[in-house]
Amino acid sequence: MTAAQVDAFFQGYADAFSREAVDEICALWDYPAFMSYDGRQAALDEAQFRRNTVGLCAFYRARGLARAEKQVLDLARLTPTTASVRTHDRLYDASGDLITEWEHVYLLSQTADGIKAVAALPDNELRAWRERGTPLGG
Repeated sequence: MTAAQVDAFFQGYADAFSREAVDEICALWDYPAFMSYDGRQAALDEAQFRRNTVGLCAFYRARGLARAEKQVLDLARLTPTTASVRTHDRLYDASGDLITEWEHVYLLSQTADGIKAVAALPDNELRAWRERGTPLGG
């Protein structure tokens, strides 16, 4: 798993969110998908993850998302097939104005089907939406 491959993975991930391409987003994950946030943990099977992704896309759309952007800030190879990645995420509206931004942490795995996300730590995203007055899930 090279830095270029990880960057391409996250460019595709951001593009899929920009287009609300739920099938593409879900295909970039391996299941169960693990989430750890606000001191809680969840393991989502594919159907649960899909429902969550549909809701997340609707949430972003309601806030005016036209383009999502992810920049890889840090890539740490943990094993030959696993890496932790920290990204800087930005969401823009149709005018190109920044809606909000945060840093996100993922665990990626090199699988027989390519790179897949297996875990996310979205604490900073949740905090960014709360600070904006539009809590995610609220």
